[in-house]
Amino acid sequence: MNYLERYHNGEYEQVWKDLQALGPTIRHEPYYPQAREVAAETMRRVRRNCERLVSHLRLLGYVFDTYPDGSPHTFPIDPLTPPSEAMQADCAELEAEAGPLPLSLVAFWQEVGAVDLVGRHSAWPDGLDPLVVHPPEGALSFLFEEGDGGEIEGARWFAGLAPDDLHKDNVSGGDPYGVYLPNPSADFVFLYERHGLRFVPYLRLAILHWGGFPGLAGQGIQFEPLGGLVAGLEPF
Repeated sequence: MNYLERYHNGEYEQVWKDLQALGPTIRHEPYYPQAREVAAETMRRVRRNCERLVSHLRLLGYVFDTYPDGSPHTFPIDPLTPPSEAMQADCAELEAEAGPLPLSLVAFWQEVGAVDLVGRHSAWPDGLDPLVVHPPEGALSFLFEEGDGGEIEGARWFAGLAPDDLHKDNVSGGDPYGVYLPNPSADFVFLYERHGLRFVPYLRLAILHWGGFPGLAGQGIQFEPLGGLVAGLEPF
């Protein structure tokens, strides 16, 4: 079986590990077409899961575009923004500026678009670190030359992709979550997010385990809506 067939067969985590192990060679035949198909299928599932979460959260009375302290979101945005031609143009501009982008990130912008679950429920605690991934426009606006990109040889840019957990609560915090570029691999470490995961495993944690609120991890609290939020979500 090829990578896509294995993915459809349920080898979600192992297929992504195998694709990541290819490093930059993933850009060559015969891997590249299969890897792009896997990334696209993964992010289509992510989008359907996000649609389900947004709908469920609204039914629970969760108010988007509002910080937990009740103040309006600094940059009003829909909880789920579909892909657009403008996003694709911005993605191409980012790649022209900073070099190759990891396949998972490109597929996210092509299939999901952008997600911002920042919001408020009067009965819920702070510190939920709701799932946020900005569109490529946001990455372009927070693109800085970094020098040493750590694990990625030759990486010299940092692009911000989401505010940190404190900023999501309207509290002055630290560096945004982001990515070192260029990165021609399948996936990337979601920098400064406390779990230290690559992007696809982070999305699994945030969505499938914590219903869009990975800040629940380690809090040790009983969050009653969690079971309903994660019920029926698609594995990816």
